[in-house]
Amino acid sequence: MLHRSLATLLAMCVGFSGIAQAQAQSLLMDKRDVTPYGARKIMDACFAQAAREHFPIALAVADSAGNLIAYQQTDGPMTHTGLTAQLKARTAAVFRRDTGSLYDRVNKQVNRAPEWMGYFPIPGGFPIVVQGEVVGAMGAGSAGLSGGKDEDCVQSAIKSVFGDGKAAPPASPQPLLVTRKVITPFGARKLADACVAYADQKKFRALGITVVDADATLLAFQSTEGALKTALDTSQLKAQTAARWQRPTAELWDRVNKQVNRAPEFIGDFAQPGGFPIFVGKDMIGAIGAGGAEGNQDDECAQAAIKAVFPMASVAQKP
Repeated sequence: MLHRSLATLLAMCVGFSGIAQAQAQSLLMDKRDVTPYGARKIMDACFAQAAREHFPIALAVADSAGNLIAYQQTDGPMTHTGLTAQLKARTAAVFRRDTGSLYDRVNKQVNRAPEWMGYFPIPGGFPIVVQGEVVGAMGAGSAGLSGGKDEDCVQSAIKSVFGDGKAAPPASPQPLLVTRKVITPFGARKLADACVAYADQKKFRALGITVVDADATLLAFQSTEGALKTALDTSQLKAQTAARWQRPTAELWDRVNKQVNRAPEFIGDFAQPGGFPIFVGKDMIGAIGAGGAEGNQDDECAQAAIKAVFPMASVAQKP
């Protein structure tokens, strides 16, 4: 009897430990990005150096997901230098390292992934790091007319505005960084699991379920039994579209079909019902998409998952 009681107590302790561990994992986390003002500041610093040293340059700044937030060039660069500056900034942001080191790895065949994935591993792009976190990236193009000074220009500009990357940036008249709440991988997994549980309860079949972060980057993906590839593909497209447009895809569907705004269609997004952005307060933390079920079952499942995991969230930004 004593042995059985000890075993029961041990099992209870293990159970409580598992619950505590799960509760300790957060559904949300803070994410920082360079502001348009911060982007402008580092570009101005680099332009000043280029003017002193007399070389033309094109500059681009991207956020931490590689989305362009600022671009400018001096007189003199050729047309393609503007494009390469943007590609370098995007590549440095996505890979979280300078494009010069990626260039070496590609050429030495250590890792050719950037090349094969369509990125641009050419020197001239550098991540912007604050306290160890990549908050954006800057890329420069000069078509060889700077004598290699464009790379030094970018590095010096980032350091002058944001510091050494280990500490908080120096004081500034306007914010250099913006902080927002985003969903964690744990939170994304909870959403996918909640949708699966709801589908099981309602006996929905053949679903694809996708959760992305606020930048439309895939965090969690799940299928239910019998799901066709179309269901899996459309769930991802719906989640990405809902995140990019920050509105339910059913609303985009209506606007496209009524020819109010066909932009989602023209730029290659997927304005089909079943995708929802998730707002917690004024922050869009991510999005969920479901595809493949009959009728509006995908919509129903996605909304039920949001309600189960984030009961205070909404699918539309509050004024």
